[in-house]
Amino acid sequence: MNRRYYIVMVLCLMFFASNVMAENQPDSLVFRANSHYVDNDFDKAAELYQTLVDSGYQSAEIYFNLGNAYFKLNRIPYAILNYERAYRLNPNDEDIEFNLEYARTFTVDRIEPLPVFFLLKWYRSVRQILSSNGWAWCSLFWIAVTLSFVLIFWFALKSSTKRLSFSLGIISLVFAVVSIVFSAQEKENETIRDKAIIFQSVVTVKSSPGETGKEIFILHSGTKVQITKALGKWVEVRIADGNKGWIPSESIELI
Repeated sequence: MNRRYYIVMVLCLMFFASNVMAENQPDSLVFRANSHYVDNDFDKAAELYQTLVDSGYQSAEIYFNLGNAYFKLNRIPYAILNYERAYRLNPNDEDIEFNLEYARTFTVDRIEPLPVFFLLKWYRSVRQILSSNGWAWCSLFWIAVTLSFVLIFWFALKSSTKRLSFSLGIISLVFAVVSIVFSAQEKENETIRDKAIIFQSVVTVKSSPGETGKEIFILHSGTKVQITKALGKWVEVRIADGNKGWIPSESIELI
C-alpha cells in the first residue's frame, strides 16, 4: 500500500513539473501573452512579453507586441524602446515603423534631424533589404556563380564564350564583394548598441561629465539619443539635430 502511494505521489509530481515547464516554454508564453492582449489585459500581456525578453528570447514580433502593450498602458518610453528594438531587427516592417513614428508624437521633444544625402539614404535602404545572415548567404551564392564562370572560361574553346564568361564572372564577383560588405555592415549594426532612449522624465544635458558641468539643454523621456562616449557614470550623447552633451547613464536605456 505504501509503495503504491509513493508511486502515485511521484507521478503527480512529475505531471506537475511537466505542466510548469510547459507553461514557461516560449510558445506557451507567447500564446498566453497574446490572449491577455486580446482580452485587453495589457498589464499581464506586457508582463509575459517582458518575461520572454528577459529570458533572452528576441524577435521583432515579441518586441513589437511588447511595445503595443506598453503603448496601451500609456508607458510611452517603454513603448518607443521596444518599437526601436523591433525596428532594429526588422527595419522593413511598415507596421513597426508606423507605430514607432506614432508613439514619437507623444513625446515632448521636437528635434529636427539633420538632412541625409539622398545617395546615402538610398544605400542604407538597399543594405537593409536583407539581414547580415541574408547577405552572407547571398555572397556565398555569388562566389559560387563566379567560380562557375571561372571554370567555363578555363575550359571554353571559343573566344566569344571566354569573353562572355569573363565579363559575367567580373560582374558576379562585384556582387559577391558588395554582399560581403553589406553583411559586415549589417552585422556591425546588429551588434553595436550605441543608441538609447531617455527614460528619465527630464534630464539636463551638460557640457562636461559631472554635476559641475554647464547646462546646455534639456531632454525628456522617450527621446532617442546616440552614445558617443562614456566616462564613469556619465555618457556623451548626440541627438538627431547634431547637438551633444553629457548625461547620467542611469537616465537612459539601450535599444
